[in-house]
Amino acid sequence: MVRAVDAATATELQARGGLIRRDLVWITAKNRATGAPESIGLWNGADHVDISVVSGETGATVTRPYYGMGGLQNVPAIPLVSDLTVRKITISFSQLDPAILKAVREYDPRHAPVEVHRLYLNRETRLPIAPAVPRFLGFVNTTPIERPKANSEGSIRLEVVSHTRVLTRKVPAKKSDEYQRQRGGDRFYKFTDVSGQWEIAWGEKSGPIG
Repeated sequence: MVRAVDAATATELQARGGLIRRDLVWITAKNRATGAPESIGLWNGADHVDISVVSGETGATVTRPYYGMGGLQNVPAIPLVSDLTVRKITISFSQLDPAILKAVREYDPRHAPVEVHRLYLNRETRLPIAPAVPRFLGFVNTTPIERPKANSEGSIRLEVVSHTRVLTRKVPAKKSDEYQRQRGGDRFYKFTDVSGQWEIAWGEKSGPIG
């Protein structure tokens, strides 16, 4: 997803003093105990704060709580493209941060929606120029946890794929016998609905043949 910055931010970006850039990550995962979706935000700022962002889902401006204090270690460079290419990025978090530990252990992060935003702060006031804009929308693909070496800090890395991946999934209707028969009477999926009920005996006969 590519989103142009607003006029105020564009003006500040061209100013001699420049701006401070911050990355924000918003994860919506399933609570393992209740099954309900719950969200958690982290950013590479110094404090736990409420930040206004442009929702990647609705386009509306919303205010969300984001945890700082070093939990978010790295968001890689994100290629901004206008086509439907499926992109992958790997986001790194501190293994010692309680917020991300809650996200991957108390919640089930598999296929969890993820939004990555970019926030611009005025270098003098340290205040946001405008609501943070979305830079990447996707889903968690894998959540490897790196074990730290002696006297070192491990990390939790989320591999996230862009939302365009859903366009590569086969529509369930196309896996049905009814749909397949439209292709010149093709019966490839003829037994799809009942094959799961078959009992197959391995290594011996299950009854008379014929």
